[in-house]
Amino acid sequence: MKSIYWFRSDLRLSDNLTLNNAIASSDEILFVYIQDIKNFQDTEWNFVRMGHHRKSFISQGLHVLREKLFDYGHVLNCYANDSVDTLLKLADKFEIDHIYCESIEAHEELDEEIRLRQSKIDLHTTYQSGLFFNDQIPFELSNLPDIFTNFRKEIEAKKIKPDKPLTIDQKINEIKSINDEESMTFKEELKAYTKSSFPISDNRFSGGEDRGLAYLEAYFSSNKPSTYKKTRNELMGIDFSTKFSPWLASGYISARQIYDFLLKYESNVSKNESTYWIFFELLWREYFRLIFKKYGKKIFHKYGLGFSIEEVNHSPENFELWKDGKTNSNFVNAGMRELKETGFLSNRMRQIVASFLVNELSCDWRAGAAWFESQLIDYDVFSNHCNWAYIAGHGTDPRGGRHFNIKKQKSTYDPNGLYEALWS
Repeated sequence: MKSIYWFRSDLRLSDNLTLNNAIASSDEILFVYIQDIKNFQDTEWNFVRMGHHRKSFISQGLHVLREKLFDYGHVLNCYANDSVDTLLKLADKFEIDHIYCESIEAHEELDEEIRLRQSKIDLHTTYQSGLFFNDQIPFELSNLPDIFTNFRKEIEAKKIKPDKPLTIDQKINEIKSINDEESMTFKEELKAYTKSSFPISDNRFSGGEDRGLAYLEAYFSSNKPSTYKKTRNELMGIDFSTKFSPWLASGYISARQIYDFLLKYESNVSKNESTYWIFFELLWREYFRLIFKKYGKKIFHKYGLGFSIEEVNHSPENFELWKDGKTNSNFVNAGMRELKETGFLSNRMRQIVASFLVNELSCDWRAGAAWFESQLIDYDVFSNHCNWAYIAGHGTDPRGGRHFNIKKQKSTYDPNGLYEALWS
């Protein structure tokens, strides 16, 4: 049987159930990655949807993926076009009837799957980007709690644990590779990211499965997991927080792989509040994915999930000042310059600058979410939009939005002005 394996946000060979399913069922495979043309278009807020930072990080990972497939005697075929049109043309060109890919349960990605199912193609999909597979979730979607704490308590009470990470099916060595001579190579010119807290120009932080796994090994070989809760709100440097999110967002590593490393660390080294908090953050990531499944396109609406009808205003002039780091707050400006120059921002600064945009500048939270999508190397549609809705009071938090006192945040997290000076 001939198949296409379509890499989406799962740019790895290990712990990839859908890929293993394709390998097990196929005699020939065309391995495909498509940079959809919608990412090169402008948003309604008048800036490009995917900026240089994420393109560079993805380009690094595609190079690694290409080499790993080559080691198994296969080729990665890359394209920049409409994803569905490209897949259908390839299926016709090589007389292929089956396409395998991960399922991404956000509305644009689901629309792509619907379009493919409407053709003669047999589409095989698996949801695999979270901690758990669908059959492990102990709720019908309609009964998914609208409060994270209730979700977390239910998961913990029922002792639901992620599956062990998978190794690649070695049948990949026996499968014939299909090579399309019309495929392209993505290459982005990489600038120096020396000031960044996630410097993708540093080999330790570059994109790709090998680098992601090497980072996991290094992180869990250090004492950082035992102090995570104390450092997670710091603003700068490569040693605060876990820094897993960029590799997770592109699928260079999986949440289950992180959890597996965490379990071993807790068994062999230390188990404390900080190691629990790493799991806690992975659960938040899982919960946002399930919220998308439950509410669909609603999360993109002006009033989000509709639990609050507080007015959503927008000042284009203020938004431009925020985006360019030219507001009346030097602290906020520092964060916005870091984001624009590096494609990364600490979680604490993300909350601070988001609150400032919504509450001090009276701007539409969706514009901020779109700017983060454009700039962040770790952009993830689920976490990005749910966190922005949460800050704006249009997400799942029953207490309403988050209005941060900027002066207090600065005195707490940058009392000596070092962060502000770094990005002045």
